[in-house]
Amino acid sequence: MRKRLWQVDQILVDLEDRDATVSIVHLASLSEVIVKFRLSPKQMENGALPLRKRIECLAADIILDLGSFLDSLPD
Repeated sequence: MRKRLWQVDQILVDLEDRDATVSIVHLASLSEVIVKFRLSPKQMENGALPLRKRIECLAADIILDLGSFLDSLPD
């Protein structure tokens, strides 16, 4: 079984400005990564649970993109 290395710690959504802040913690090192982004009006149309899952997926994609970019840099 694959270990979970990251855990979503906190999600904050400013409904007026449509800003999302996601705190993700690396379970092995206890490092924290905070991802902030703005949601489109269309993304805000559904209920709270689908919105939370969508925000978690967007934050995970951002973290993976950042990790891929950092891995591609020369030492």
